[in-house]
Amino acid sequence: MNLLDPAALDRLRDEPVDWRYKGMPPDVSTVDDLVGRRVPLDGFTSPVAALLGPALAANLDHYARFCAERGLDFAPHVKTTMAPQLAAEQARRGAWGFTVATVAQARVLRAFGARRILIAHAVVDEAAVRWLAAEQEQAEIACWVDSPSTVDRLAGRGIPVFVELGAAGGRGGARGVAAALEVVRAVRAAPGVKFAGVCGYEGTYGRDRSPASVDGVRTFLRDLVRLARSVDAQTVTAGGSAYPDVVAEELDGLGPRVRKVLRSGAYVAHDHGYYAHLSPFPLRPALRLWAAVVSVPEPGLALLNLGKRDASFDLDLPVPLAVLRDGGPVPLTGVRVTALNDQHAYLTDPDGQLRIGDWVECGISHPCTTFDRWTALPLVDAGGRVTDLIRTFF
Repeated sequence: MNLLDPAALDRLRDEPVDWRYKGMPPDVSTVDDLVGRRVPLDGFTSPVAALLGPALAANLDHYARFCAERGLDFAPHVKTTMAPQLAAEQARRGAWGFTVATVAQARVLRAFGARRILIAHAVVDEAAVRWLAAEQEQAEIACWVDSPSTVDRLAGRGIPVFVELGAAGGRGGARGVAAALEVVRAVRAAPGVKFAGVCGYEGTYGRDRSPASVDGVRTFLRDLVRLARSVDAQTVTAGGSAYPDVVAEELDGLGPRVRKVLRSGAYVAHDHGYYAHLSPFPLRPALRLWAAVVSVPEPGLALLNLGKRDASFDLDLPVPLAVLRDGGPVPLTGVRVTALNDQHAYLTDPDGQLRIGDWVECGISHPCTTFDRWTALPLVDAGGRVTDLIRTFF
């Protein structure tokens, strides 16, 4: 089964490149005009975000190998990038389906022909339920349920559901195995609701790679396995980008008869902050932000025109990596971002390395809240030259 429609993806290449996409050179109008240009030197305006093609491919390949080796099906969480072109790369590497967080995100994927989608969330508003029910004729789209009341909202609609397990202090999910069993019984008793399996998200129960955090994650996953066995679930799904190795280890006990689906998403671009400390894999940060120094108002302080509307700041601030000198990057030491405004980044620069007009390369601390600030990101090769333009739809 083709997970996406190649023709719909190809049409993106024909869309104009203009004022709607920040950072793009004012003198281009097509993707072909961009190809071969260097980011940020060849006409790009500040700030501009770019994806490093070799790093991106290495991350995609690593997860594909990991899933194949561990007997996992992969439904990557597309909410991170909302980029159908990247979803196509995941499909090309063997993805079983795609995960999203909302019906709005599912509609984006359906516009590009997606045929198998997991909505990792409850769907309860009537308009969304109607849409989900109608789409079952063209695609396999399931959602989560965590209470009998949630099940009631879907009755008679022919919608497949996964019963979500949670624990105290978590997000969604029935609180404990006993409560989840009640939800399974409600699903099986409800007319027109299809029991697809059980699900959970372990990342809520760990903060780092300390033994205590990993133990918390394992405890949750073992409860998920116990639930799956209790109800003879044919499919079990879990897994973010922080503990995929632990997910694989704990779900392995279910054996080959049960489909085990991993849902990691942030791994695609990785980062220089949150996931750099949590991921068990040697992934490569693939997302860069370039911005110009627009003010050096006092010694030790420089300001970039890069702000909250351009970079993630929910978990940590951007990380200054290098400054362009004579057309090439020179690593920065002792320079850090201390605060962001809407359109400015405050940099401490104790050695006075930065000058007005300098281009500064920054890494990011959380890919999930950076992609949504960019509707188009140049994909660049190892030399920083554009090979394609990646569109996002948030």
